[in-house]
Amino acid sequence: MKYLITLLVLFSAFAFVKAADSDSTEIRNNILFFKDPRVDVLQKMYSRKPVNKKQAIRVQVFQAAARDQVFEAKAQFSARFPGIVTFVTYASPNFRLRAGEFETQGEAFKFMQQVKPYFPASFVIEEKGKDDDDKSKPKKGN
Repeated sequence: MKYLITLLVLFSAFAFVKAADSDSTEIRNNILFFKDPRVDVLQKMYSRKPVNKKQAIRVQVFQAAARDQVFEAKAQFSARFPGIVTFVTYASPNFRLRAGEFETQGEAFKFMQQVKPYFPASFVIEEKGKDDDDKSKPKKGN
């Protein structure tokens, strides 16, 4: 009887350890963490960034209420910095001149330092870029 109880306890302990291994466990600083594997799936789902929404990092060079002033600033900018892409946008009541498409903010800040002597009000800004899908979609009416 004594051996049967010992065997039963060992079998129960083995079954408990085996069941604990099916969950995700982790030991840190002598603390045992039990984690449901579904948590990893949820973390992957929520940590994904939307593929279509790109952030464009640009330098805003100039802003004015008059359209002519912005296009004059664009001409001056293009003369001093040839090859840099420029964008003129309108957000009531101002027109804005933005330049460049930078990968990182560090690159944008370096470029902004070059621009500051000529356009002192310039600053770095992140804006939503246009989706690539918009170019491939057929327009209505065609």
